[in-house]
Amino acid sequence: MADPDESLHSLYREPLLQDGFELATAVSGLECIARLRECVPDVLVLEPRLPWGGGDGVLAMMGELPELASVPVMVLTSCRDSHVMEGVSRFPISDYQVKPLAPDRLAVRLRSLLKHPRLRFTLAEQNGRLECSIARRTGGRVYDLRVETIDGRIVVRGRSDSHHVKQLALAAVLEALEASQSQSETVEVDVEMDIEVAPADNWQTRRCALSETRAESLR
Repeated sequence: MADPDESLHSLYREPLLQDGFELATAVSGLECIARLRECVPDVLVLEPRLPWGGGDGVLAMMGELPELASVPVMVLTSCRDSHVMEGVSRFPISDYQVKPLAPDRLAVRLRSLLKHPRLRFTLAEQNGRLECSIARRTGGRVYDLRVETIDGRIVVRGRSDSHHVKQLALAAVLEALEASQSQSETVEVDVEMDIEVAPADNWQTRRCALSETRAESLR
């Protein structure tokens, strides 16, 4: 676990040990890289806001070494700094969790990663796959569709002419997430559906009104 908050190391160490995990820790990017070179872990839990190197520096180094490139990585953070998250978002990870995460829940997620060590995605790739799943399930009836990952929540934005379509979009997200997880565990994901539902005629009226306003301004 690479995290500058040493209180988390103490919080997780004993529960993980009881669950069969031995916890090695680092508080900076440089220390994490040194520990990784000493011993290849089964899983790395990474806080992106690491001093002296950052989470992106650790991931970049891991990608250059064959023995580390295959190590599953969980990003565990409460970070809201877009620059920090953009730094790690371009690297493949295996799981993304938001603090605070209970020790028993962390153990469950680690077990899942060990069962599926080849699962890799970037946050942008995950969002792109979800957009495609929603478009297929709804027949393209969610307009201006955009999926984002914000503070660990999956946020689906867009507009539709039906509450049923909105429910189909939610079902598509949950099915896609379940397909990428272990089928033996319950998927716990916070999904926010920010989809405006209004009759298509209302949209057409608004578009016509906007067009008339623009035409009037031109005259």
